[in-house]
Amino acid sequence: MKVFYITGTSSGLGFALAEELLKNEDNHVVGMSRTCEIAHPNYVHRKVDLTDAVATAKVRFGDHFKADKVYLINNAGTLGEIGYHGQLDGSEMTDAYQLNLVSPAILINNFLNAYSNKEAEKIILNISSGASVAPYPGWGMYCATKAGLNMLTEVVKEEAEINGIKEFSIQAIAPGIVESPMQKKIRSTSKDKFDMVDRFIDMKETGMLQTPEDTAKMMVEHMNTSNFENPFVDLRNLIESK
Repeated sequence: MKVFYITGTSSGLGFALAEELLKNEDNHVVGMSRTCEIAHPNYVHRKVDLTDAVATAKVRFGDHFKADKVYLINNAGTLGEIGYHGQLDGSEMTDAYQLNLVSPAILINNFLNAYSNKEAEKIILNISSGASVAPYPGWGMYCATKAGLNMLTEVVKEEAEINGIKEFSIQAIAPGIVESPMQKKIRSTSKDKFDMVDRFIDMKETGMLQTPEDTAKMMVEHMNTSNFENPFVDLRNLIESK
């Protein structure tokens, strides 16, 4: 039996990934988001606002004595306010940094606290982005938090080796450009706040965006075949190389 804790299962990639995993009757999914959109006998929903640090800190992980593998997939994320620093009103900054970086850090800590001494294989996957390794003017919050998530992944990987945590893997994954409410937000942004907007409109019009469902299938294939040795991977490159 495999158990998957996934944040952000109310829509987009998180929803599609949960649905894809639940096609296998040996998989059990625990979703964490503000709303529940999935009905399945192997699905349990935990209503939590991951922009709330206090609420996130209260999240606990079950014992799952029969599980061979336990996963934490930090998928929930937001682009935050699009615009250039010095012109932002800052109203979304706290929520963006909390959701994209602080909450994953808290959940990773609680996950390791719960399972470090358990025999089951323990795997943490952090959903990152190509924007974590390249600057996108207007996406300061997103670029910074995803870059921070990459570094957090590397730190936790080294800490686990130092502490001798057995059967543990952690990896940050850039899933590619997935059609989502985030992409719709990008395409509707004015050029004075994001001068690359035409590029994203063109990607939509020329069919370059991945569907959440296809991306979820690639993710599951990766989870089933990877040894998670590299701390950061681009999912598109992995699939294309096979």
